[in-house]
Amino acid sequence: MIKTTSFGTLPDGREAHVIELSDGVARVRVSDYGATVLGIDVPDRAGALADVALGFGDLAGYLGPNPAFYGGTVGPVANRTDRAEVPLGGTVYHLAHNDGPGLANNNHTDAERGLHRRLWDAAADDAANTVRMSCRLADGELGLPGNRTFSASFSLAADGAAHVLTVAYGCEADAPTYVSMTNHTYMNLAGHDAGPVLGEVVVAEADSFLPLRPDCVSAGEIRPVANTPFDFRSPRALGDAVDADDEQIKIGRGYDHCLCIRGWEPGAAPRPALHVVEPVGGRALDVLVTTPGAHLYTGNWLGDEDAKDGASYTPRDGLAFEPEFYPDNIHHPEWPQAVWGPDRPYAQTIVYRFSTVG
Repeated sequence: MIKTTSFGTLPDGREAHVIELSDGVARVRVSDYGATVLGIDVPDRAGALADVALGFGDLAGYLGPNPAFYGGTVGPVANRTDRAEVPLGGTVYHLAHNDGPGLANNNHTDAERGLHRRLWDAAADDAANTVRMSCRLADGELGLPGNRTFSASFSLAADGAAHVLTVAYGCEADAPTYVSMTNHTYMNLAGHDAGPVLGEVVVAEADSFLPLRPDCVSAGEIRPVANTPFDFRSPRALGDAVDADDEQIKIGRGYDHCLCIRGWEPGAAPRPALHVVEPVGGRALDVLVTTPGAHLYTGNWLGDEDAKDGASYTPRDGLAFEPEFYPDNIHHPEWPQAVWGPDRPYAQTIVYRFSTVG
């Protein structure tokens, strides 16, 4: 049964909501404000539930600055775009200048008016244990072309002893446009308020990653992970090399890089990308994606004193794994392109599979 309750009132008087999904054990809470994941309660190996998603306890937190984009649906374009420019069809479109030295670049489209700041239309489907949301942007809005209808659906299902949250994103447009959405949920499998995630053990299905320029824009290179801190092909604790004497680690103050997830094919089913284990309580997470890459971020800039349940978040208290097309791909035509249009709608899926080990 899907339960919908009030999440408070926006400054313009519209009401936001919390929609709770349950599979009988696990619970997921999302909001139509920003198509945001508010909480994910899953059991450890002893059966004890804990909320493993970082965030705020009330709407005011999400209406505030929220530089971490907790749980939000980020877009139309996630991550950094060089010079805040999008060359498309012979025209250069301009995003907000909001990142990098002199605010020369763009990050996450628009921190104040992006998809994570919109009130989406939402409809619950009890039979499918799914909530479906939509949000519209007019031609030129947020700097990009096309009248666009974005969709987000959140589904929860039990699969044996596992609990599976599926997030499906889409966009239909009446003109060619640029879309690379992501979900920005931070996880801490010990519990959202349990402190650093550096003891969690990770395996990533990535043989290469994208190095960054000093301003954190993609450098235009695809680099092998072998013999670097970014080699998670075998189990490795996040803390093993998060402070390594490595140029790329220093640029990001830790992990803040896109991994190239092996096996990408356009239109294929979600494929394994990340496996995470919290060894003390035994919670495990598998993330499956349809995008070419996913951004691994160890929350190096987190700092929120008024989070939910009285928690305070500090750097590295959460792990964000953000499926995406390679950042700044519009300036690198040799990479998979996130250009869509009337005959090519955007459609990508993220699967979060929670289980236990030990």
